[in-house]
Amino acid sequence: MTGATGFLGGANAVEAIHRGLGKNLLLLARGETPTAAHARVIENLRLLGASDTDIAQISVDQILCSDLSELDNVSNDPRLDLVSVVIHSAALATFSNHPSLEKINVDGTVALGKLMHRRPALKRFMYIGTAMACGEGAGINAVVKEQVNLPLGDEHLVPYTRSKAMGEKKLRDAFPDLPVIYVRPSIIVGHTALGCAPSQSIFWVFMVWQLLGALTTALDEKVDVVPVDWCAQAIIDLAQKETLSHNVFHISAGLGSCVSFREIDLALAAARGIEPIGATYKQITPDAIATLLPRMRECVPECNDRLLLRALKLYGAFAGLNYVFSNENLLAEGIRPAPLFTDYLPLCVESAKHIPIAEQMKWDFK
Repeated sequence: MTGATGFLGGANAVEAIHRGLGKNLLLLARGETPTAAHARVIENLRLLGASDTDIAQISVDQILCSDLSELDNVSNDPRLDLVSVVIHSAALATFSNHPSLEKINVDGTVALGKLMHRRPALKRFMYIGTAMACGEGAGINAVVKEQVNLPLGDEHLVPYTRSKAMGEKKLRDAFPDLPVIYVRPSIIVGHTALGCAPSQSIFWVFMVWQLLGALTTALDEKVDVVPVDWCAQAIIDLAQKETLSHNVFHISAGLGSCVSFREIDLALAAARGIEPIGATYKQITPDAIATLLPRMRECVPECNDRLLLRALKLYGAFAGLNYVFSNENLLAEGIRPAPLFTDYLPLCVESAKHIPIAEQMKWDFK
């Protein structure tokens, strides 16, 4: 596993431990020493709900101490020849134009493919991408299908989604016989038992949306949101299956579990003890978000208004697409449907209520 010090990667590790697979894990993690890397992993797993008993299953001997940019240094490690499944979750997940995006998300992925290519026990290489790597080209209100090819041009709203699409393509081109399974989660928000305590990524957008009373979508349009622990359960389910009928999966709410912005407004308002904004809500264009600046300064005064404006334009563009990500392939494998965002949203509110919006934003703008 890669990415065990991150949000989804850590949740994957915790889920594997809960299934009794802890002793079978080999975790790629950065650190000056394996002991330091192990400490980073353990700290994150605790944040994602791992108990002392869970933690005891992960020893320093299960750490592959390296960085995605330095994998040649561990290429002769004999443990790699025992690996049957790779779950590659490590990525630089940011909506800023970070200079290391391609180095980590593209070059690092190819390097990992090279490291694991033709290892004797390898039967599955699970690349964890993002459903939003489909870009804008799917069309407004589209049900996006689970298909291999993704756009690589100007269809992407942010460099991150393009880098994830490029990672898939370059991995496929470099190692056509690598047994890759493309796993693309949709919009990951919170945890069904921990709320937003482990990460406030994207949740703050819904809070700001309600505070401002305006966004780029109609209230009755739907949004494809899933919790991180359910994503991890689906990923480990796929990892453990003897055979898979497809090689592309959306880990998504799909048509069956998507909720509307109106339903989110109602649940969010109830959790916050306020009136819903439905009666006064305004649908605006992304370009008109700048007109909300006075309101932003009033509602979220602690935020850098230029950064918040830029962020809302990006998220407004995503929201305006109103994508639902088809999960037919996933459900066909017997994976249970995602829980509704509105069911665990009150826990997200409670767990994040003492964290300023400016702090929450840092999860998405590294």
